[in-house]
Amino acid sequence: MKRLMLFRHIILFCLSLFLFSCEKEEISEPIEVIMPLQVGNEWVYDQIEYNTDGDVLSKSSFRRQVMKDTLINKTTWYVLNNGMIVRNDKDGYVYYRKDAREHYITYPSPEMSGIAYGYQYPNYTLWIYHRRAKDLVTIPDSPHANQAYEFSFERQTEQKASSSLSTTWMNEYVTPEIGMIRTDWYYADSEKLMRRYELVSYRVQ
Repeated sequence: MKRLMLFRHIILFCLSLFLFSCEKEEISEPIEVIMPLQVGNEWVYDQIEYNTDGDVLSKSSFRRQVMKDTLINKTTWYVLNNGMIVRNDKDGYVYYRKDAREHYITYPSPEMSGIAYGYQYPNYTLWIYHRRAKDLVTIPDSPHANQAYEFSFERQTEQKASSSLSTTWMNEYVTPEIGMIRTDWYYADSEKLMRRYELVSYRVQ
């Protein structure tokens, strides 16, 4: 009888330890895939420059490619051909800054929309506000996608000598299946298009 009682106590003790460990186990947050990141994925873009009258000044192209993956603090990151280290994270699509040893948000998750970063330079201060539209938006005249997530970037530059403030807007349109479709960059304090990156071709896995 004593052995049976001892056996029951051991079983109850082990069961309580199991339940306690389950309660303490962290529940990982789901990560939204904003950019398709696999080694070998690549995108080719036209870069078009405009004057303030809307005329094309120049046109060139560039390639963006995922070159390799790497581990940072036991987390997988992806290295692009321009040197950026990026990943999809619970905060959104982020890049890793080696100097600061932390990640910065490029495309915020819905919860992180509105985040701002400040940068101090010798002659001016730059603030960049990262926002995300609540719903999908239509992309006019795109051969690759009809709708996409819209991310807007408000760049506020304050000159230290004069305290003058100028604002530049940039909108980027992204789909999880393809990646960045288009970027529109406007002249400071204006709604006139200054530069556009337009997706020409892509290869994603």
